[in-house]
Amino acid sequence: MSTNKEVLKSKLKGQLLRGVKLPLKAMPLWMEAIGVGVFISQIVEKNPRFKERLKEIDDKVFLFEAKDIKKSFFLYIKDKNVQIVPHMARVPDVTMRGTVNVLVDVLIGKEDPDTVFFSRKLEISGDTATAIHFKNILAALE
Repeated sequence: MSTNKEVLKSKLKGQLLRGVKLPLKAMPLWMEAIGVGVFISQIVEKNPRFKERLKEIDDKVFLFEAKDIKKSFFLYIKDKNVQIVPHMARVPDVTMRGTVNVLVDVLIGKEDPDTVFFSRKLEISGDTATAIHFKNILAALE
């Protein structure tokens, strides 16, 4: 019976993501940055060890690109804090490209970055060592 429950959860998640894609496409970049910032803040609050481990990737910039809605944002880590900005003059250390669904699942620790990378659902480029540190931090999310 748990398989039916998982199928239902997957369908509901798919419908929810389809429902938010249109508003995300039309949303101004500054508003997106605020929303993603709130989302990331909740992850950090629920996982105190996450914040402590951020020192491993201090002063690093990550670019996340949602290919399906043609939107992106920068995640900048400085002094164990996470800042989300819509634009940045600095070249990112790591770029991750995928659908909104894949990027969200990776950020909340639901999807293993290696799995989605090797299945070609996620493209990762840039500094490999930084990407691996970030992946390990995400893998430790509760």
